[in-house]
Amino acid sequence: MKQETKEPILTETNEPTSTETNPSRSKGTTMREKALMALTCGALLVAAPVLAACGGGDGTSSDSDAAKARYAAPTEAPSDARTGGELTVIAASDVDYIDPGAAYYQFTYMITSATLSQLEGYAPADVEHATPQLATEPPTVSDDGKTITYTIHDDVEYSPPVSRTVTSDDVKYAIERSLLPGVPNGYVQTYLAGVEGIDKAIEEAQDDPTGGAPDISGITTPDDTTLEIKLENTTSIGVIGALTLPVSAPVPEEYAKQYDAENPSTYGEHQVATGPYMIQNACVDDSGEVVDPKCDGELTGYTPNKEIHLVRNPNWGGEAGSPPDWDFRPAYLDQITIQEGFADTVSASKKVLDGSGLVNGDFTTPPSAIKQAATSGEEGQLTLTPSGGNRYVALNTSRPPFDDVNVRKAVVANANRTDLRNTRGGELTGPVASHYLPPEFPGFEQAGGLEGPDLDFMANPDGDPELAAEYMKKAGFSSGKCEGSECEITMVGDDSPPGSDTAAVVKDQLEQLGFEVNFQKVTHDIMYTKFCSTPSNAPEVCPNVGWLKDFNDGQSMLDPTFNGQNVIPENNSNWPQLDDPKINEAIDAATLIDDPEERARAWGDVDRMITEVAPAIPYIWDDQANIQSADVAGVINKFNANWDLAFTSLKP
Repeated sequence: MKQETKEPILTETNEPTSTETNPSRSKGTTMREKALMALTCGALLVAAPVLAACGGGDGTSSDSDAAKARYAAPTEAPSDARTGGELTVIAASDVDYIDPGAAYYQFTYMITSATLSQLEGYAPADVEHATPQLATEPPTVSDDGKTITYTIHDDVEYSPPVSRTVTSDDVKYAIERSLLPGVPNGYVQTYLAGVEGIDKAIEEAQDDPTGGAPDISGITTPDDTTLEIKLENTTSIGVIGALTLPVSAPVPEEYAKQYDAENPSTYGEHQVATGPYMIQNACVDDSGEVVDPKCDGELTGYTPNKEIHLVRNPNWGGEAGSPPDWDFRPAYLDQITIQEGFADTVSASKKVLDGSGLVNGDFTTPPSAIKQAATSGEEGQLTLTPSGGNRYVALNTSRPPFDDVNVRKAVVANANRTDLRNTRGGELTGPVASHYLPPEFPGFEQAGGLEGPDLDFMANPDGDPELAAEYMKKAGFSSGKCEGSECEITMVGDDSPPGSDTAAVVKDQLEQLGFEVNFQKVTHDIMYTKFCSTPSNAPEVCPNVGWLKDFNDGQSMLDPTFNGQNVIPENNSNWPQLDDPKINEAIDAATLIDDPEERARAWGDVDRMITEVAPAIPYIWDDQANIQSADVAGVINKFNANWDLAFTSLKP
């Protein structure tokens, strides 16, 4: 999942002057960008002596652990949760796509988790096991592992103007429409690659992009409540994992097909909900009461880059705090308003902490706000959550000079990963990464754990210039530094902190090895869509990329990002453009393993293989900070590492 970051540089003395915002959204973006929000050890040092652990400081890991325990994110609603009221989410910018079939940002998932009902979702406290939502129970898998069967509830209704019962055909259509070029989706073709008939369906969609959603022959609906998925050459794990994402939220074909006939589709601007909330349309008023049941469905509660207004879905079937039998979301709030455009995170954070009924959305907390939250005397205004993601500096392996593995190893050996981590905020931001699978993730220990694999060029997190020079000599540069025209490289990175600060450190480290670096600064969104995610226009170095899990399996971390078969002309998330036959083969083999322990070991081995060929500089496994007003009883969903709007309430 591609990370979208809108956070300031975090130091003890400096406040941010700008944020990584995303003012425009290209229909070319298909990967889930998830905002990972660094926290400030400097501010916490001032706030509480126990929080002294900072990158390069005298603190200990136990100090850091104590800080994280003190500000551990709440994952359950209080027993006396209040029903009613309005919550306001303060955001720097907009969602990636309003269409749930294309949604792939952490911030967008914050909204879809309240408005949609997927086959399965994640309860706030359990990041490892999905909870049935639209489905009545977890899917069954045939003895031969080739057929997945879901049974869905027969009493889930769409919001107005559709207002009918959801059927299994609607889930089939939702998956099939995600193959349309007008519904850019970054994960379906990867995780559902082994479903019968999907290759033919992809071809049909490409040949006739406005001809309607193509049929996937391996997905059938024997009756209105049964969905069967037949597999050819894959295991069920990746498919089941993918169907916990918004792509499995039902879409009514008879209503949506008119919008899906356009490229890009405009269904997002007319979407209907199946969750406790809906983006307001002309059918309902602010309270969710139906005023025009036959409205055209166009959203009135969405103004791009300004506001998203959620009201209660009148057809959800439950009252505030009392969900219908089929749902586990209590939905305490009456209304939720996402206010966008708060680029100054200092004033935005102060607004949240000093205000009433407010939480942060897609940006992190600057030092002054962390100090305020930690010393205000109000419990729970600051929370810390492991994100389950990584950040790295991608090296373009498809052309000189980084097509030479020894040059790449030299760059990685020379990199001071501690300095790179410190541009995100220091030790409390998360540990320095030594490979790609994050801590507490299946395969993490097999990949090398915190210390990482036994590789000389990864051994020193503070960098090893002498070893770097030796690798440059192995690559044919006798001086130990890069020389010649191929050493004139382009790097495209963020134009605002902290990404621009990370990129500046990368530039300096590359120049130490003799590279002449042309650093082009662009907005975070453009960095992805126009450059790093478009191979034909990709630079030699992408310093501001990163990835978050789609589900709790190594495939979701390593297949989209390092499988050479997933390098595509647009919307590419294999940013190093790594295409190593042995790694591709190992990835394909790992996807076919059913046994959990064996599978974890296989993905750990894949991680090691990737790290060995140095396609990137992994430098951090992130933690995330969130803040709320004193009168908010916020609940964090550990899967998304952000506020769960369907569990959050206002204090009594």
